Amino acid sequence: MVESSGVRPELERDLFAQLLAIRAAGDPRTVIATVLRLLVEASHARRAYLEVYGSAERAAPQWRTSYACTAEDETAIRAVTSRGIVAAALASAATLHVPYAALDDRFAALPSVRDQRLEAVICVPLGGNGGGILYVEGERGGGPFGEGVIELAELVGTHVWASLGRVVRSDLAAREPDPTRGHRGRLRLDGIVGRSAGLARVFEQVEPYAPLDVTLLITGASGTGKTQIARAIHDNSPRRNGPFVELNCAAIPEGLIESELFGTMPSAFPGARRQAGKVEAAEGGTLFLDEIVEIPFAAQGKLLQLLQSRQYYALASTKLATANIRLIAATNADLVAMVAEKKFREDLMYRINVVNLRMPALAERREDVGLLVDDFVAKIAREHRLAAIPASEQFRQAMEARDWPGNVRQLRHQVEGALIRANAEGAPQVEVRHLPDGAGPGAGGAPRSPTFHEATRAYQRELLRRELTACDWNVTQVAARLDLTRSHIYNLINQFNLTR
Repeated sequence: MVESSGVRPELERDLFAQLLAIRAAGDPRTVIATVLRLLVEASHARRAYLEVYGSAERAAPQWRTSYACTAEDETAIRAVTSRGIVAAALASAATLHVPYAALDDRFAALPSVRDQRLEAVICVPLGGNGGGILYVEGERGGGPFGEGVIELAELVGTHVWASLGRVVRSDLAAREPDPTRGHRGRLRLDGIVGRSAGLARVFEQVEPYAPLDVTLLITGASGTGKTQIARAIHDNSPRRNGPFVELNCAAIPEGLIESELFGTMPSAFPGARRQAGKVEAAEGGTLFLDEIVEIPFAAQGKLLQLLQSRQYYALASTKLATANIRLIAATNADLVAMVAEKKFREDLMYRINVVNLRMPALAERREDVGLLVDDFVAKIAREHRLAAIPASEQFRQAMEARDWPGNVRQLRHQVEGALIRANAEGAPQVEVRHLPDGAGPGAGGAPRSPTFHEATRAYQRELLRRELTACDWNVTQVAARLDLTRSHIYNLINQFNLTR
């Protein structure tokens, strides 16, 4: 049985099952060969070829596979790829269907077209910006492809690229020069994502000083990852088996900072009880003081005494306590200016600034943005138990092009919101449209109303779920009841992440 669209329905069903399997596959390349076979058989095509490029120049494919093609066939198709039909599809960034290539004035004179006596050809650019190409060639004498076959090829291209693009980018990254690789081989840098020269310079400073028990000052704008690098220093020091205690000084009221740092004795104030401070909690390990400039001027003197003598008094105690800790401090403020304004002790500044590590802003390491996006998608999906929908190439490019005054922290929050919206919509990829549009909570804090598109998608998802349940997941029946093609139903099932 063959539909008027030119698609064999019994094979179309198997093809969509394989497209869904691509998401679950650890390496989607193991499934794509089967996808190409089913695409060819379902569409009465002669053969299919897919290649992914490693750069915008497209000088050579980074990865390729085919069905019903010999090595000589692939070479011949590559000739069509480098110029002619496929080049035209890539230039337009749109699917190109050529019903009779040998009779088309644009391509008939090309030796590759003439020698192969090409007739019907479909070329689907991958990734929107020419990340690759899906090439489907018709049988000789088979006539043009039907609209259903063209839609099916486009759907295959979309789903294949959504998973394949991530793997190919990872392979490329593994082969490209990575200035951080040497440091990663010698240091424990778990969770610090990036391969930029700016990050490599930070690692270069961390490596010699991490094993030494010296005080470090980490500077840089808010959200650049100062806490992460402080923990990495601790993990690569002789104190790695001791505690890593973090205190955000900006979050502690001015009157409580001393007790929070040094602890209290029962006689400190009415109702007081013995309470250990962060210094005692960090014994044998590392104390990380974030936003150190927020410590009140009076308490800075006691911190200076701790650094100079390794001794301190708990609040209301007459007994000196000894501290075996390493101090790492961080700030996004200009300490020299703070000293000039008499807001920070000059002697304390010199005492904590033995070694200064500056964390680069995200604008200085834009090549890390794409890697961070992929890492955040995976982590956020686990945290919220969402589908790890891959980010589209357009989304990644938009993220790389934007300014990030809030740096890595701001990027993460944007990706989190976009991933949640993409999951709610049932989209196969995280797209630029899933980013916040500025219509957030109003002045009164009321949540925003859903957009027309969001409300429509929510209705479509619920309607499809009800119809599938009513028809016991008989897709042919559902398609007839909703007056849609089966291919459209399968596409919606995938987009909405519906399972039986």
